[in-house]
Amino acid sequence: MDRVLITGGNGFIGSHLAERLEELGHSVTLFDVHFNGNTTSLRGPKIRGDIRDYPVVKDAVAGHDAVFHLAAVSRVAWGQMDPYTCWTTNQLGTLNVLEACRKSESRPLLFYASSREVYGEPQYLPVDENHPKKPLSVYGMTKLCAERACGSYSDPSLSPAVNPVIFRFSNVYGSERDLPERVIPKFMTKALHGEDITLYGGDQVLDFTYIDDTLSGILKAFAASFDGGSGVPGQEFHFVTGRGVSVSDLATMIVGLTGSSSRIIQSPPNNFEVRRFVGDPGKSPSRHGSSGRTVLVGRPADRPREVPLRGKGKILGSRHQLRHVLRR
Repeated sequence: MDRVLITGGNGFIGSHLAERLEELGHSVTLFDVHFNGNTTSLRGPKIRGDIRDYPVVKDAVAGHDAVFHLAAVSRVAWGQMDPYTCWTTNQLGTLNVLEACRKSESRPLLFYASSREVYGEPQYLPVDENHPKKPLSVYGMTKLCAERACGSYSDPSLSPAVNPVIFRFSNVYGSERDLPERVIPKFMTKALHGEDITLYGGDQVLDFTYIDDTLSGILKAFAASFDGGSGVPGQEFHFVTGRGVSVSDLATMIVGLTGSSSRIIQSPPNNFEVRRFVGDPGKSPSRHGSSGRTVLVGRPADRPREVPLRGKGKILGSRHQLRHVLRR
């Protein structure tokens, strides 16, 4: 049994990851600024704290075997609205975690949650992990700079060094815990309420990844990192399907799926948003021991359930239906 700390543990990915780790028998501690119903089923300690507060972070990291650093300002739009908070949270917060890991006597493995936003507008498709990094947004730049900080802390001249594993996530979806402002929950909510769905540009093609596939990749990397011959520490991986989905087609399919009267409105694109991203999943299977790519096509249906919305109404469907939207 390993002792694991998850920063941002109350969030969408963090809370689901904590559940999976507890199911595997690990001891999980959560760190976040607040906790809600996302984590009520979890048994481990919950630490309320700000990732920008180094003494609090240092105390939280102490004694753990692994740290998943997911705490962040996690939306591109939020970074544009409040760049200072985005920079201090994503950059200073990551430095605090790195230094706390370096100073901890338990020498924890560190897994850093980054984003496809570090690549910016791709020069070629599909994008591999070695693609040039030219982020367009404040959020993307903070994530890239935090990755660079991870690289600097892996310098063997440091005593001791930290050798983080970098994960780059790409439009993860598939849970009622997702932020309501993100594209699939937002489109579903608008459609169910019969409200207009606004597309900023409408020509975006993105690589959407299902939460269970993302968790599977994370856990495989986690397991492999404790194998001395794995070579996973110090590596960077993005979790992608290799399949692009048009955001305009996505909106049209959601309107059809829900039988909605919503209109789809075209607006000018935001200059800080990447218009086209499809990732190359080739590295992840070979490094994580998977026998094949994690893709959305052909995944079995799970049991239907209702997903509560904020305010009124419910999404009358299942996580399978959300996957189905991306499979047509």
